[in-house]
Amino acid sequence: MKPESLVELIGSGNASTVEESWMALIESSEVSLGQLAGYDVVLQELRTSGQTERAAAFAWAAIENISERHSARDALGVASAYLLAVGNGDDLRSQVAGLYQQAYSDCAGLEALLSEAGLAGGRPVRRAVRTLDVCLAVQEGDYLLGRHDEGAARVASVDRDRWMFTITGPDGEEALGAVHLADRYRSASADEFYVSLQFQPDALRKRLSSDPAGIVAEICRQHGNRMDTDALEMVLVPSLISESDWKRWWTKARTALRRSAHITIEGRSPCFLTYSDAPAALEEGLGEKFRRLHDPGSQLDLAEAYFRDCTAQSQPISSEIAAGFVQELVACGKKAVRRKDDRAGHYFAGAVRVGAVAGVTEGVGEAKAFFGRDMDLRTTIGVVPNDTLLILACDCVREERPDDWIVPLMSLLPSLPGAVCDHVVEALLDAGQGREAFEPVIEAIMALPVAHFDALLWLWDGPAREEALPVPARVTLLSRVVRGLDNARRDESLPKSKAKRISQRARAVLSARRYERFDQCAEQLDGSMANALYTQMGQLDNLGRAVRDDLMKRLGKRFASQPSEPVEPWLREDVLYVSRGGMAKKQTEIDHHVNVKMRENAKAIGDAAEKGDLSENSEYKFALEERDLLRARLAQMNAEMALAEIFASDEVPKNHVGIGSKVSFRRTSDGARYTLSLVGPWDAVGEKQWINYKTPLAQRVLGKHVGDVVQFEHSSATGEYEIVELDNAMDELSTSRAG
Repeated sequence: MKPESLVELIGSGNASTVEESWMALIESSEVSLGQLAGYDVVLQELRTSGQTERAAAFAWAAIENISERHSARDALGVASAYLLAVGNGDDLRSQVAGLYQQAYSDCAGLEALLSEAGLAGGRPVRRAVRTLDVCLAVQEGDYLLGRHDEGAARVASVDRDRWMFTITGPDGEEALGAVHLADRYRSASADEFYVSLQFQPDALRKRLSSDPAGIVAEICRQHGNRMDTDALEMVLVPSLISESDWKRWWTKARTALRRSAHITIEGRSPCFLTYSDAPAALEEGLGEKFRRLHDPGSQLDLAEAYFRDCTAQSQPISSEIAAGFVQELVACGKKAVRRKDDRAGHYFAGAVRVGAVAGVTEGVGEAKAFFGRDMDLRTTIGVVPNDTLLILACDCVREERPDDWIVPLMSLLPSLPGAVCDHVVEALLDAGQGREAFEPVIEAIMALPVAHFDALLWLWDGPAREEALPVPARVTLLSRVVRGLDNARRDESLPKSKAKRISQRARAVLSARRYERFDQCAEQLDGSMANALYTQMGQLDNLGRAVRDDLMKRLGKRFASQPSEPVEPWLREDVLYVSRGGMAKKQTEIDHHVNVKMRENAKAIGDAAEKGDLSENSEYKFALEERDLLRARLAQMNAEMALAEIFASDEVPKNHVGIGSKVSFRRTSDGARYTLSLVGPWDAVGEKQWINYKTPLAQRVLGKHVGDVVQFEHSSATGEYEIVELDNAMDELSTSRAG
């Protein structure tokens, strides 16, 4: 039974049949290890549907069976994939740790590495497995490539007694422990582009001239298989190609790319480049190969490769083969609808695309009709990964819902990439939508910068119809972009693929046209704003070292000549001062939010989805709305944590009122006493008169001295008060928490 069939069986709720099918699968001698690894999606489906213990039991049984029939090293590939799919489980962790011990029994210091990696407990599973796989494979002289930027390094030495690695990178020699090495780097071959760029640049320049299409394909593949020409230019200019030679080189490369079976070029200024491993397709056996694929992206890659081959060989597209593509995509789309699979929109949009390219009409009408349904477009169209398909899907919504397409497309807008945003906005403006209609859309984009990062960058880079939209000030947009990057950096629940895309898109857009937009924005900053931005950018390791350093240098150079006036701590907008206990309290709140509230919401969404037609399911819609609110709250808490800095007891000033001060007042009219402690926002307790130093009341007192007079007008204190004594509130705060 294929993985997708087992997944579908789980959805049917037939537990005994699922278990029987799983046991038959793992005991079969006809299923290879490579095929078994692909069944991790079954375990993921069990975990997603709330059956984590069952998923762990399935994985444990499979690993035991595989270990009896295969060597420990061969079994590890399946075992680690299953452990990652399940996500946790002490027995499963120990079982996989035992396989590592068997597979690498001759490796010196293995027990120390297992302890450091934390596979048996203490670290997230993904991080532990990554540490083991990287460190056990790395040898002296091997190359490494950054996980979050393009920095390459070479391993100078490996100390397996202490599991310390000395590496040589662009900044010289550096020593890293096992976990930090695997967090920052992955293994790389000597001929990978960024390794060659750093260690063999002359050889790389020769390849740029002799094989431009091959170089572009390699760069594109290392950037997640998709990038635009602005990003490509940033990679190559000026390190390998001079600015004056860029256009001439790109013209030559584009000509070569049009003959490539692996790269698709879409759009203009910038062009979008998409890499596919699909080989040049021949008509013989193509239909069967297409049907064996069960992912819409892979199917469309194969179809596009066939269309390119037909163009390159000057032969007509077979209408029979193209019609078969459409038929298969529509059939897969229908199955996806029945399974409530979010990829349904991807299948149907693909059918429309194939029909448009090949001139096929049969089945296309049925695919278009899907987009005429009353549905949540964010969970159907919103997951389509291709700009061309997204534009087709949005056009189908307009075509199939002529009387009510405006509201659903307007609500979808924050989830779309920039090029598609421009297309949809153009249609909305042509339909008579005014400036005010876009205000809630733009507010939604600004409120959730991580969830709507592509649309946020679209606003920053300048929409095609910017003059007709209520686009926020450039400085405000830059602040949101920086916040989004910081939230993405800190959010461990964010899928790795999305975090990587956010980093890549931010680098490309912020550095586009030689940082033109950024420089324009910098002109609007004053010194304090620039200092705050400079500090925040210094923490953005996911922005990439080169772009981050360029941005910080531009700010530093621009404001270097302007003397910066010292800013009192309580006036700083780039820092949020808190106690150590307050920090721990907020982290506990975030953990509860992610591990309890968001998990309960995910289960509620799944339970509601099982109750039938989603368009009539109020519980499902309510759960989705609650999900958006939970995500917004998490983004806000992460943004606050990004600014948080611990304020220690010895930092409380003694000669004036500051953060952490306990201030005693005496009312001048009758001598009544009043006390306030000015603490961080996460330490405030109203009934104890511990107040947030950010409040207007606290700001009125901060900076004052003993003997100064303050006017109060609120419920607990009214009138003129003299400051008579200053004390340290942090000690009382620590004592209270300890108690």
